[in-house]
Amino acid sequence: MQRRQLLTRAGTAFAILATGLARAEGDSKPISLIVGYSAGGSADLVARIVGAELSKRLSRTVIVENVAGASGMLAAQRVLNGPADGNLLYMGGTDTVVVPMVNAKVKLDWESDLVPVGRMSTVPMVFAVPKAAPYTSLADLIAALRKGGRDSINFATPGIGTMQHLYGALINKQAKVAMLHVPYRGGAHITNDLVGGQVDSAMLVLSTAMPFLKDGKIRALSVSDTVRVPQLPEVKRIGEEEGFAGMALPLWQGLFLKAGTPAAIVAAYDKALKEALAQPEVRQKLQDAGITVAHMGGAEFKAFVKPQAALYRDIVTSSKITME
Repeated sequence: MQRRQLLTRAGTAFAILATGLARAEGDSKPISLIVGYSAGGSADLVARIVGAELSKRLSRTVIVENVAGASGMLAAQRVLNGPADGNLLYMGGTDTVVVPMVNAKVKLDWESDLVPVGRMSTVPMVFAVPKAAPYTSLADLIAALRKGGRDSINFATPGIGTMQHLYGALINKQAKVAMLHVPYRGGAHITNDLVGGQVDSAMLVLSTAMPFLKDGKIRALSVSDTVRVPQLPEVKRIGEEEGFAGMALPLWQGLFLKAGTPAAIVAAYDKALKEALAQPEVRQKLQDAGITVAHMGGAEFKAFVKPQAALYRDIVTSSKITME
């Protein structure tokens, strides 16, 4: 009797899985891939490259839907306000975790409101100075800060509460120094001001920094990723510096579904994403744009985000970072 019940339950579970896969792969309704930023940016680029591959593997049209505003939170709300049926796929990133920490008005808990499908990519941040700066390493700059005192060196970022801001705040916290934060309204003019010496240093994404690094107009002192980046093999990652052992602060992007989406649908997306990111042409396109393919399945992705979220919280709290 027990054996028969077990077989029946196993058959039922298989039927549920098959139904879920059919809904994820065979439904004729297009899948909306919701991106929190405008068309033409790096997030949009990743979404369109990966979305095209997902479409092939799920046998469904994937439409990129740009829902810009509120540091990506309007896109998250678009997904949370919809049904948990797998037809709304959310492309989230570090902002998904950080913005609710720094803005009390944002009611989003990535861990309870969303289900991680998988990580797609990471984008290293670079801490850079003008070519004329006397610092050749992060240790040099920290030493100068200790000698010069509070606010003696400033650092530019695209704004308060951005990951670039957290990168600078992490350096302040761990090294017990006080660089002055210079927040811009977005990152468009930062590199030009850095080259021109209007700011002492800046936190830049690798893709933005590389042309200026190649031309020798700026110098990289540190990278934020978990490993040294191939384009800058001589530049230490932050976790190699004294006082920062094991630390990393990469920008990352991944896919999420609304909490409550059937497990079989989540699994189908997880599988499709893994296959999509394994394609050499996909990896090359993203690499050409300065984006590193760094796939993780759903469970591994969640395990990656949890300690990163704890680090973000520590930086935000200790540095008293808030935004409206």
